[in-house]
Amino acid sequence: MWSLSSPLYWTLPFLCLQALLLTTSLANAFAPLSTAGLQLIPRPTDEDFNIDTGAILSPILIPRVPGTEGSLKVLRHFQSFFGNHLPDWKLSTQNSSQTTPLSKGKKIPFVNFVATKDPPWTKPGDVGRLALVAHYDSKVTPKGFIGATDSAVPCAVILQAVRAIDKALDKKWAKIKKEGDEMAMEEERGLMVLLLDGEEAWQSWTASDSLYGAR
Repeated sequence: MWSLSSPLYWTLPFLCLQALLLTTSLANAFAPLSTAGLQLIPRPTDEDFNIDTGAILSPILIPRVPGTEGSLKVLRHFQSFFGNHLPDWKLSTQNSSQTTPLSKGKKIPFVNFVATKDPPWTKPGDVGRLALVAHYDSKVTPKGFIGATDSAVPCAVILQAVRAIDKALDKKWAKIKKEGDEMAMEEERGLMVLLLDGEEAWQSWTASDSLYGAR
């Protein structure tokens, strides 16, 4: 059993995710990556993933119940991360409001965070995407619940993975465009990071008390 403090906890899924991202065309999505190739992929570092001071992970390790200040802080962290490190990605939010079994008729706001990057030759709405999805909210009970593995770490792994491969993706797309490889251009896909709000049940898991943001 790996603990959250163990680098292995996120190193292996992080490397697997990056390997997939570097081969985003449908034809090559499952092509094997050599040991030498894997060694070139940047590893997650304590600077980003330390649970107390890590620039990517630690801001997510707070109670982040939908509609609370903690939830808003995490959403701002996502926006700041892309603004500082991946400024050419397109950012948007998807907003909704719903009542919950504990809200006494009051509608709770739910905000999904969306970031996309598409090949430069594509037109809006005319490109497929590989979607990387996790939820960022935490449970309302017990009070102060953080949900490190469910689902702060997955959110952090996705952010670090797309940052690590961003420049390589630009080079790959520039090469395809320069060569005028129409078949490769047709097969290439964009990326979507989708961080969902309101996945957790507020009282007990049912079809109506769960997946608020996803629904």
